[in-house]
Amino acid sequence: MAKNPPYQSQHKVSQVYLKQFGYLNGTQWKVSVLKVGGKFTQQKSIKSFLVETNLFDIDSDVPGIERIFEELNSKIENEYLNILNDLDREQKLSEKSHAVLIQLICNFISRSDIWRTRILYLLHTDAKENLLKIIFAKWAKSLEELEQKDFFQFLLNSDPEIIVNRVLLLFSYYLLQRLAFYDIVILKSQEKKPWFTSDNPVLFKNEVGRFEMVKKESEIYFPLNGKYLIYLHYKDSSDKVNQLRLLETNKVAHANDDQNWDITQMLMRNAHNYVIFDGQLTYKI
Repeated sequence: MAKNPPYQSQHKVSQVYLKQFGYLNGTQWKVSVLKVGGKFTQQKSIKSFLVETNLFDIDSDVPGIERIFEELNSKIENEYLNILNDLDREQKLSEKSHAVLIQLICNFISRSDIWRTRILYLLHTDAKENLLKIIFAKWAKSLEELEQKDFFQFLLNSDPEIIVNRVLLLFSYYLLQRLAFYDIVILKSQEKKPWFTSDNPVLFKNEVGRFEMVKKESEIYFPLNGKYLIYLHYKDSSDKVNQLRLLETNKVAHANDDQNWDITQMLMRNAHNYVIFDGQLTYKI
């Protein structure tokens, strides 16, 4: 069955998400961005910004598989605004919004250029087999059993460019299994100092362990919009340095001056190609 449409514009960062940082220019949604190393902001059309044709398509003879990654992207995006409504209304997350938020974060990680590049690099090296074993360990009772599975052998023996979307899709599921046990802190930005985001919206610190892609010390920062930022941490981590770990979970806290400054700097450094501002901003060095 042929893909319908055969050529589809697919967003690396969700349009629904970008609109929370964007503004209407007539009937067109735009966003103010600063290219890394650039000296002035640019106004980009959200419809065409961070778009690539058929980027998430999967080569398969099985009907319905080819666009499954992009379909999942769309389903998760549709729940995003409900998370914001929860926070505005209740100042905390409902059980459903908590679950959707974790899925959204994992999805945004798997869609980013930085993680695509990292995964592709590893798939081209001798680390390929170990990477696949880490990601798919939960799919079998033992490594020996995993090695006998057809899908594992298919991935192990296939060209990285052919399988990268399959691996990224299942990598997001791998992340979900771990981040589901992390505590969530919700940090509200200061007056007239909204959170920024970027083309790499999820800031993932201390992510790689020897046999895991996520460690107990791992921390995640995710600007949900200009008002709310999500901080994830594992409560039983031995790392107690970050004061955000002391804040009450699943409740909105107000960022102080130091937190606002430090987190904003980290978010800007986390950009791959573009820093994305909240609202319309004209800036020139």
